[in-house]
Amino acid sequence: MLCERCSADIFKNEVCRSCRRKICFDCVKSSRRVSKTMRIVICKDCWSKMPARNVFKSMNVATS
Repeated sequence: MLCERCSADIFKNEVCRSCRRKICFDCVKSSRRVSKTMRIVICKDCWSKMPARNVFKSMNVATS
């Protein structure tokens, strides 16, 4: 499987909360546990976009 951000070959991926791309652990800028079983991440590209970063930081409940 390939990372959609850096094209690295990866075994396990994470899905960015903002852009919905499958990214590797090197491309993850930040992650949070919203609930005991749900972890959300944001990629380095979306971290530089202030509206996406503010949504990520202010998210308190798990939404689909």
